[in-house]
Amino acid sequence: MSSHGSGAPLGSGEGPPGGGRYGAQIFDFDGTLVDTAEVNLHAVHAALAAHATPVPLRWLRTVPLADLGVLRRHLLADHHLVPGCTDADIVYAARTYWLANTHQVRPVAAVAAAAHAAAAAGPVAVASANDGRIVRAGLAAAGLARLFPVIVAREDVAALKPAPDAYLTAATRLGVDPADCLAYDNTDEGISSARTARMATIDIRTTPWTIHRAPPHP
Repeated sequence: MSSHGSGAPLGSGEGPPGGGRYGAQIFDFDGTLVDTAEVNLHAVHAALAAHATPVPLRWLRTVPLADLGVLRRHLLADHHLVPGCTDADIVYAARTYWLANTHQVRPVAAVAAAAHAAAAAGPVAVASANDGRIVRAGLAAAGLARLFPVIVAREDVAALKPAPDAYLTAATRLGVDPADCLAYDNTDEGISSARTARMATIDIRTTPWTIHRAPPHP
């Protein structure tokens, strides 16, 4: 990846890394704007247990949780378990746990500061693979809900990250060309999703933050 610029994690008073160079800035939710790792883990654990599929928490920490198809394959391969319920059943049970435990989530300070600065500068959105009710509840619990008029969640797209659908849908709803957007994410799948959507990206796992150029048209 080639560098388009760099910025320290926010809170330094220097403004958003994207500054005025981008038409919109789009943020992932889980682990980017809000630290949800533990509540997500326990929500899936509770949902599986509720449907007679108990697994160790330590094992759940090692497998992807966002894509239930992938999770089912791991359950079969590692534990010879096939949940006797639909994906919708798992989502409902996990969401019920999550919404009862929003007090566990906290904003990721540097990204929250960047989001505040970005919202003051121009259009912003959230592009998430999580359930929409969870995303909205998590943003509210973290004090970020008022920043984002556009939220794209798993039910809004045909394919989850690393497919580009979430980021493309967010750009469309904002009325901004994807190539004129800056995306913040914290996973390989999320960064790949944004790059496939032709967006510049910041991988918040790296320090200092660096803006990587949008890929050229194929």
